[in-house]
Amino acid sequence: MTDLRIIGAGKGLPCRLLLIPLFFCLASCSSQDKLLGSLSDPSTELMAHCFRYVGEYDGWRYGLYNAGYETTKEHPKNLDIDLKLCRWKTGDIEHREICHIWQTGQGICDDFRPPYDATGIIDGSTLHMLLCPGVDGCSTYIHVPYDLDNKELGKEEVITLDGARITVANVLDNFKSRTGKDIPWFTDGGKETAFGIGMNVEIARHKGYYYSVISALAYGFTAIIVRSRDLVHWETVCVPDFSAVNYGTTYWEGVVHPLYDDVFAFTARVQSEDGVIYGLWNSDTKELSNLQLIEDGVTARPEFFEYQGSTYLYCNTYGPSQVEGYGSVYRSTASFYKLSSDGTSLGFIRSKFVPEGIHYPTFYVEPGGLIRKERLYIIYSTDSRRLDPLEGRSNIALERLWL
Repeated sequence: MTDLRIIGAGKGLPCRLLLIPLFFCLASCSSQDKLLGSLSDPSTELMAHCFRYVGEYDGWRYGLYNAGYETTKEHPKNLDIDLKLCRWKTGDIEHREICHIWQTGQGICDDFRPPYDATGIIDGSTLHMLLCPGVDGCSTYIHVPYDLDNKELGKEEVITLDGARITVANVLDNFKSRTGKDIPWFTDGGKETAFGIGMNVEIARHKGYYYSVISALAYGFTAIIVRSRDLVHWETVCVPDFSAVNYGTTYWEGVVHPLYDDVFAFTARVQSEDGVIYGLWNSDTKELSNLQLIEDGVTARPEFFEYQGSTYLYCNTYGPSQVEGYGSVYRSTASFYKLSSDGTSLGFIRSKFVPEGIHYPTFYVEPGGLIRKERLYIIYSTDSRRLDPLEGRSNIALERLWL
């Protein structure tokens, strides 16, 4: 394992206000970035959050997000939350459709917890959705297939890790059995919390497996790298050891992203202290290397994406209006880093400042042609209408991004 290196986000470009009449006003750090509209429904939704781009099929692009109608507060105890599916025509954002795809209490859920933190991936004509409602009184991840041609849900199945279903207690028991560490965790009246499990927002394909990261929000918990062949039955392949870096104790919402051969990029938010950690992970040797820290990274979900033949890391960083707290209004500055060809180093590219918040982003690229170059797009939660300046999240912004 290499020594820890510290990386700063650098200074962002001067900001200017862009007045956009579609749904809301945002500020951009680059005059080239272009707001295209909203992928949520601001006419009915008081809260829209956790959008995840899941892929393209038959000329449509698809994404999942949470929507609430009675409060602007984003919290997994809110029982009015729906899971929605948004699709829009490739190259034509004005042609988009939004539908309710899952509701609190639907299917095998018996304790009426909302379908939280959904992610997914499209294979053929099937969208595989992974979401975290409640089953038997616990937060539990389930897998639900969705037929994109017929617009029909398939049979839901409880997701397991090493034979035990994915709940907070089971994930922490798994961690303890492998490390010997007994990690205390949050409870809710003696029961499991209505939140606390995180499936990696990216599901990566590599050599016949899907790879992801499982987290459980607790005091001192470290993420587990997992893999699966069917998206239902997962196995532990690595419990990363960050003790050598001696920075923070809780690593949350990790991401693995294939780079080359068996080498993956790895990143996670440092929950116990501000920062974002980055490194390389080898799926063959299970070794983690080249660990480095973005010192002004904010405790928010980082992400990788590919653009013009290179891999980039996104994370929230402290900016002009950054203050203590949670919610997208606090996460107003984003920074972008380009990975070197071997993934061993990061180069700061630019920052982007959105005073209404730039939170939990996801990315996709439209391919170029003989004349047009590739186009990069970013989708993120933003407190555009300011219904609750502390916790409200009321739109999902779609924007073209220049790096």
